[in-house]
Amino acid sequence: MLATSMLLAAALLAGPAAAAPVRLAVVPLESPPELTFTGKSAAEAFAAEAAKAGFEVVTPAQVEEKLGRAATLALVRCADDPKCLAAKAARLGVDRVVGGWLRKRGEAYRIALVHADARTGARLGGMEREIPVASRRLQKEVALAAPLLLGGQGDAKGILSVVTTPPGALVTVDDVPVGTTPLSREVRPGRHKVQVAVTGYADAAPVWVDVPANAIVEHRPRLYEIPARDRPNLSPTEGSGTKVRITR
Repeated sequence: MLATSMLLAAALLAGPAAAAPVRLAVVPLESPPELTFTGKSAAEAFAAEAAKAGFEVVTPAQVEEKLGRAATLALVRCADDPKCLAAKAARLGVDRVVGGWLRKRGEAYRIALVHADARTGARLGGMEREIPVASRRLQKEVALAAPLLLGGQGDAKGILSVVTTPPGALVTVDDVPVGTTPLSREVRPGRHKVQVAVTGYADAAPVWVDVPANAIVEHRPRLYEIPARDRPNLSPTEGSGTKVRITR
């Protein structure tokens, strides 16, 4: 009787059993050969943040150790396809999986990550952004994005506002016309190349505008009017409007 009472008291003091941590596999990022090491480093940075957040993490190196070279390459090729990631990661026995891809365009990295349910292939969160190469911000940006991604949220957005004098300028985002100035457009965080060309005004040089997440950035390009005598002769239907190009 005494022994039974002691066991009961011990159980009460111990309290309820702690829930088992969620098992998460982080896959090396799909990338061209020259970015393979960089993609692995970014994935390792994400894995470290996931471990800090309490996940039981299967790191990129452990993924290859468990699956072997060929199966790991097949998993990496899934990039940010959640259903593919879930199917190829089945042998890992995890609850969640994070994968993605990495590219370099000009002086910036472009990265995408997806957080998927390893059993159903459902997409639980994702991010895509452009990060300047020279700033060496890639791993830091990935680490900062980890809490939102792991929490099942999408990537935060920023607002790019383009204002010109004169107004009514045609705005093109990623080579797609989206409206006229004054104009505000939701964009992903990162640098965006903005160029303005107005009929009757000298072309403005392209400008890189950095738009942080959850922020509004206003771009007001300075335009210089061309004297009438120096303007080319245009038909009434030619050359009207302004072009603003934003590339990602």
